[in-house]
Amino acid sequence: MIKLHSLIILCLTVGLVTSSLLTDECLSCLRQKKKGDKTCRWNWGNKSCGTYHITKEFWLAAYERGYSYETCTKDDFCAELTMMSYFRRYGERCAKQLNKQTYQLTCGDYIRLHDGGPDGCSKFSTINASRSINMCMSR
Repeated sequence: MIKLHSLIILCLTVGLVTSSLLTDECLSCLRQKKKGDKTCRWNWGNKSCGTYHITKEFWLAAYERGYSYETCTKDDFCAELTMMSYFRRYGERCAKQLNKQTYQLTCGDYIRLHDGGPDGCSKFSTINASRSINMCMSR
């Protein structure tokens, strides 16, 4: 029983940490950066859909089900749940890559995960996206 109680507290804590970073301000900056509408498009050989430009690989890795890929990514609420799930899954990995604790991750750090995949926080190519989000967040 103690193990179950500890697991529940851990899951709730991780969920709260992640969801607190996906504030309305963070999501607004992400929408501005992505300039997304609810359509699907092809970029660099990858299909991404919805306001947040979520790829099928991202959606599958997030383990969010209940809707089809395109239906979910074109619905902002479902897409936001997908991102939170993905960030919960890879947040600790990102924190290690940045020599931070998971609770120290910023919206800019999470955009690096979004744009660069599971190892996005260690990729040089994601730094500008992070800076862009951080600038938006500081306005």
